[in-house]
Amino acid sequence: MISGSIDKLTPKGAVGWIYQANSESPSLLRAFLNGEVIGETVADLYRPDLHQVGLGDGHCGFEMSFGRALTESQLPFVKIKPEKIDLSLSLTEKTIYLDLLHALMRNAEGAGRTRSVLGGFWTDRTDAAQVLAGRIAVGSCPAELQPMLQELILNGYVVLPSVLAPKGLQAKDGTALVSIEQRAKATVATIKDVLDSMAKLLFRDSTVRLMRNIFDDHPIIYRLDRLKEETGFHQAASVEALPSPAESLLIYAAFPGASVRLDIIRDSHEMGEFGPAGFSRWTADGARELGAMAEKQGLSIEEVEFNNLDLVIVGPGLVHRVVASEESAVLRALAVPRRVTPLKYLSGAQSWVEATHVSGAKVRV
Repeated sequence: MISGSIDKLTPKGAVGWIYQANSESPSLLRAFLNGEVIGETVADLYRPDLHQVGLGDGHCGFEMSFGRALTESQLPFVKIKPEKIDLSLSLTEKTIYLDLLHALMRNAEGAGRTRSVLGGFWTDRTDAAQVLAGRIAVGSCPAELQPMLQELILNGYVVLPSVLAPKGLQAKDGTALVSIEQRAKATVATIKDVLDSMAKLLFRDSTVRLMRNIFDDHPIIYRLDRLKEETGFHQAASVEALPSPAESLLIYAAFPGASVRLDIIRDSHEMGEFGPAGFSRWTADGARELGAMAEKQGLSIEEVEFNNLDLVIVGPGLVHRVVASEESAVLRALAVPRRVTPLKYLSGAQSWVEATHVSGAKVRV
C-alpha cells in the first residue's frame, strides 16, 4: 500500500509526503516535466502530523528543489513519482489550475473566455460580439437574428415585442397551469393538452430559431411557473438544479391585465461569478446576495415592462426579479438545450410528461 500527496507546488520546488507500509527504506522521488527529470529527493523528513495518524514513525515527508525555476503555466504538468513505481502523487492544493488560468490571462488579456468556471453559451463569452460577427460572416447564423443576439449579448436580455400576436397569453392558460401544479387532480392527458397549447404559443418560428442559435441545440422547456406579486432576485440557474447551470434561459410573458415588469440589475451578467460572501451567482443564495447588494449600494436597476403579446428572454447570469400586481400574473418558463437535463430527472426521482412541437422543440414537466 502506497499513499502520499503533494502539499505545495511552486516554480522552485515541491513539499509533500509518501508512505509505503512494507518498505524498510525511505522512498526516492523524482519530479518530471514533459519527460525531463527536474528534481530528486528522498522522503525521510519527520512530519509529526503524519506520525500522529499512524503513518509509521512519521519520517516520510519531503522537500524537493527543482534544478531550474519553472513558470506558473508549467506547474500543472509537473509529475512527481517514486522510483520504479508508475504512480504520480496527487496535488492537495487544487488552486494550481486557477493559477494556470490567471497566468494565461495575464499573457493574453484579449483572449475570449466564458465568464464562469462552469463554461456556458457562446453568448456568455467576453468576445461574444466577435463570435457573433464570425457566425454571421460564415453563414452559420441568419443575419436577421443579429440585432436580437447583439441585444442579448450587450444587455443580458432581449424583448421580442408582439411575437405572440394576435391573441398572446390568455387567462385560461393561467388556469391550465394551475392544473399542472396540482398534478394529483389532473390526468396525464389533461397535462399533455396544456403542454401542447404552451408549445404552440411559445415556440413561434422566430423564438425557436433564436434559441437554437443561442443553444447550438434544440430548446426544451422544463418548467412553467405562474408568478404573482413580487419575487426575490434570481437568475435562470437558481430556478432549477441543473448539471450545467450556465446553460439556461428564462422566458417571460404576461397574462392579460395590468402591465408587469422585470427589475434587472444592469450588467449583472458581466459581474464576477462570486460575491463578497463567497456565493456563486449561479446559486439561489448568490443571486439573492447580489440583489441585496444592488439595493443597498444603489446599483443601477433597469425596469423592463411587457404585456401579454411580448416575450422577454433573459440570458444566463442576469440577476432580476418579477414585479406584478395582485390582479396580474406572469408566465415564467425555464429553457435549456436538449443536451441538459435537470438533476431531479437524472437522479430518477421524478418522471415527466412531454409535448413535442412540430419544430422539434419540446416542453417537459
